[in-house]
Amino acid sequence: MGRKRSIDRECLMQAVECVARRHGVSGLSIDAVAKEAGISKSSVVYDCESKAGLMVAFTRYQLDQHRDKFEEAYARHEGKPNACLRAMIDEFRTAPTDEDIAMALLISAGMGESAECHEIMRQELRGDAERVAAGAAEPRKMLRALLTLHGMAFMEYFGFHRFDDVTRNEILDDLMAIADSDKGAPADK
Repeated sequence: MGRKRSIDRECLMQAVECVARRHGVSGLSIDAVAKEAGISKSSVVYDCESKAGLMVAFTRYQLDQHRDKFEEAYARHEGKPNACLRAMIDEFRTAPTDEDIAMALLISAGMGESAECHEIMRQELRGDAERVAAGAAEPRKMLRALLTLHGMAFMEYFGFHRFDDVTRNEILDDLMAIADSDKGAPADK
């Protein structure tokens, strides 16, 4: 029985990003990623199986990175009403960088090519909505705030509009006031 091959996941994900930036998602291939990462094609196939598998792994990797940052913000609000929504608002206080926008566009392109990538993002966003609603005394009101936040994010992450810092913070302050106005879900819910 052979030993399980081990490749550096971080290195592989950086290679996926580099290749996709240079050649677009349509130019992403196992060969190109292996070459970029300096590993054999068979190692990439063993780890990801296919181009679609590469995009799935990349999407999950990016979401894990995002979740790690979110958990730090969530910890600052844990125990407060609407902690999840508050953490999301805090996370968006900093405008997305060109790098963030490039990653969002890459993941979006991956969703167009992979039903599994699309499903991963659908579950992620559904989970956000469920957590926000579950933590609220007035779920519809908090969901409207979440929709506003996601709308603002999508406008920026897809390059349709960039909010200046003053406007961004005024909008986010308004959303935080909405979160503050809700006493949170009853403890027995």
